[in-house]
Amino acid sequence: MHPPEAEGVIKFTLSYTASDAGLDCPDFDALNHSRSLLWQWGVLGQDAARYGGLGYGNVSVRTVTHEVQGAFVITGTQTGHLPILTAQHYAQVLACDVQHHWLQAVGARKPSSEAMTHAAIYQCVPMANAIIHGHHPQLWQQAQALGLTCTAADIPYGTPQMAQAMQAVLRDTQPALNTVVMLGHEDGFITWGENLAEAVALVRQLLQDAAHI
Repeated sequence: MHPPEAEGVIKFTLSYTASDAGLDCPDFDALNHSRSLLWQWGVLGQDAARYGGLGYGNVSVRTVTHEVQGAFVITGTQTGHLPILTAQHYAQVLACDVQHHWLQAVGARKPSSEAMTHAAIYQCVPMANAIIHGHHPQLWQQAQALGLTCTAADIPYGTPQMAQAMQAVLRDTQPALNTVVMLGHEDGFITWGENLAEAVALVRQLLQDAAHI
């Protein structure tokens, strides 16, 4: 398992352009509302007693920007401590090459360190238009009892290896509840849906199921 102090570190080649021009994201209000709700549930946030005190969790929504297919907007790195975000706390991912460990983004902040894993899912699952990466100890510990698909314990978060493992899982299986638990990323899971409302509802169901075990 990766050491806590590695949390939040970008582990791929990032081609990043800082810009305050704003986001091309028609669903931004819904995205930001969903993020605030997940923060209230503790699925993402920041806790001095967990993960070396660094922020955790992120959320994204697929967009089409300047005719770029597969683009998406994602929460910026280390914004977990903030209960409410603005557009200045997000980044727009324009391109990603999982095999060559490269990602291109623009925005007022660099994208989350899990951006490549989000990109891997968007590339493999055409119906996925929203992705939530959260942390929940009970859900993570009960992954097997909940019948959830898992990535191997020796694959750390935020790495090209995680993105590649995610794509391998998606090629071979149809994960229950559109969810994969990251055994190499303490308490980490990732969920996707056709839209933000569906993804948030799936997370709510997962938390309820974990609480009843």
